[in-house]
Amino acid sequence: MVGLADIGSFTDAGNRYGDLNQDYVLVQKAFSKDELCDKEGVQQCYVATVLDGHGMLGELIAEKAGHALVDDTCTRAKKNGCNLLMQPQDKLKGALASAFEKAHQASLAVYDDPPSCISYPIDGTNKARYTLYRPNGLPLYRPDSSYNRVCGDRLLECGTTCTMAVVQGDRLCIANVGDSAAALVSLVDGDVEARFLTTDHNGRNDEEAQRITRDHGSMARISEDRGYLSVFAGIWAGLELSVTRALGHKHLEAYGVLCEPTVRSVTLQPEDTCLIIASDGVWDVMDAREAANRVMDVISGGGTAEEAARQLVRDTVMLAECSPDGDADNTSAIVIVFE
Repeated sequence: MVGLADIGSFTDAGNRYGDLNQDYVLVQKAFSKDELCDKEGVQQCYVATVLDGHGMLGELIAEKAGHALVDDTCTRAKKNGCNLLMQPQDKLKGALASAFEKAHQASLAVYDDPPSCISYPIDGTNKARYTLYRPNGLPLYRPDSSYNRVCGDRLLECGTTCTMAVVQGDRLCIANVGDSAAALVSLVDGDVEARFLTTDHNGRNDEEAQRITRDHGSMARISEDRGYLSVFAGIWAGLELSVTRALGHKHLEAYGVLCEPTVRSVTLQPEDTCLIIASDGVWDVMDAREAANRVMDVISGGGTAEEAARQLVRDTVMLAECSPDGDADNTSAIVIVFE
C-alpha cells in the first residue's frame, strides 16, 4: 500500500519585497501517538498547506487563515471516525468547504484591529512608514509625507491564496483557492511525470471569468491583458486582484471573490512518488515537470523531503534573480514523499 514516508517544507522571501515574506507554510498531524495507539487500525492523517498572502497585512491573513484551516481539518479528521478521506466525495467537499469558510472568517479578524502604523516595502530595498486613516469610513494606510508622491494611499484590503493537501494512507485530497498549486509526481517506466491537481482561480480560467461576468458584471470585469479581476463601480472602483478566489478579502466578496475551494481526491498508485505544493513564486518560474525533476534529483540521491523543498525553493529564487528583471517573489514549497 502507498503511504506517506517523509514530509518537509521551506520558504524564502526572495527580493521583490525586501525581507517581507507573505507566504506561510504549515504541516500538522491530526493524531498524537497516544491517539493512534488507542485506535487500532487508524492511519495517521497529515495536513499540509501553502498560503500566499497579498496586500498590506497579507502576511497576517495568511498566518491566521492557515492555522484556522489546519486546526479545523484535523478536528474533522478526529470526529469522522478517523477516516476523513473515506467519506463520500460530496460530503468531503462540503466538509472542506466549511473548513475554508472558517479559515476565511478567522482571517477577517485582521480588519477588526489593524495596526495603526506599519512599514511596508516600496521596492526590494526601501520601505515606507504608513499610518492608518479612515476617511469617509474607508480604512487606508497613508505613507509619510516624504514618500507620498512615490507610494500614495493604500486601501486596507488583503487576502491569501491557499492550497491544502490531506494525506491518509493511500488517499490524497487537494483543496485550493487562488493560484498556489499542487503537482503529483510519478515515476513511469523510469521517466518522471508530473500533473497538477489544482485549479487556478483567475480570469484566464474560462469558468471563473464567466462567473464574474454573469454574477458581478455590473460592478467588475476581467481585464483582457492580464486576466485580473477589475472593479469599476462602487467605492472600491479601481481595485484589481490577480485571483478570483481567496481567503480574507472582506470587501471584494461583493465583487465575486469567493473562499469556496476546488476539491479533488485521488487514490495514490505505486508509481506516485511525491507531491509538490508551492506558491506561485515557484510556478511562475518553472513548470511542473522541471520542478518534479529537481525534487526527484534530491530524493533519488538519498535526500529528505525538507532538503528537496529547500533545493527547489533556492533554485527557483536563483533563476528568478538571474532573469532579465531580476525579480524573485516570495517562494515556498512543501514536498510530501510517498512510500
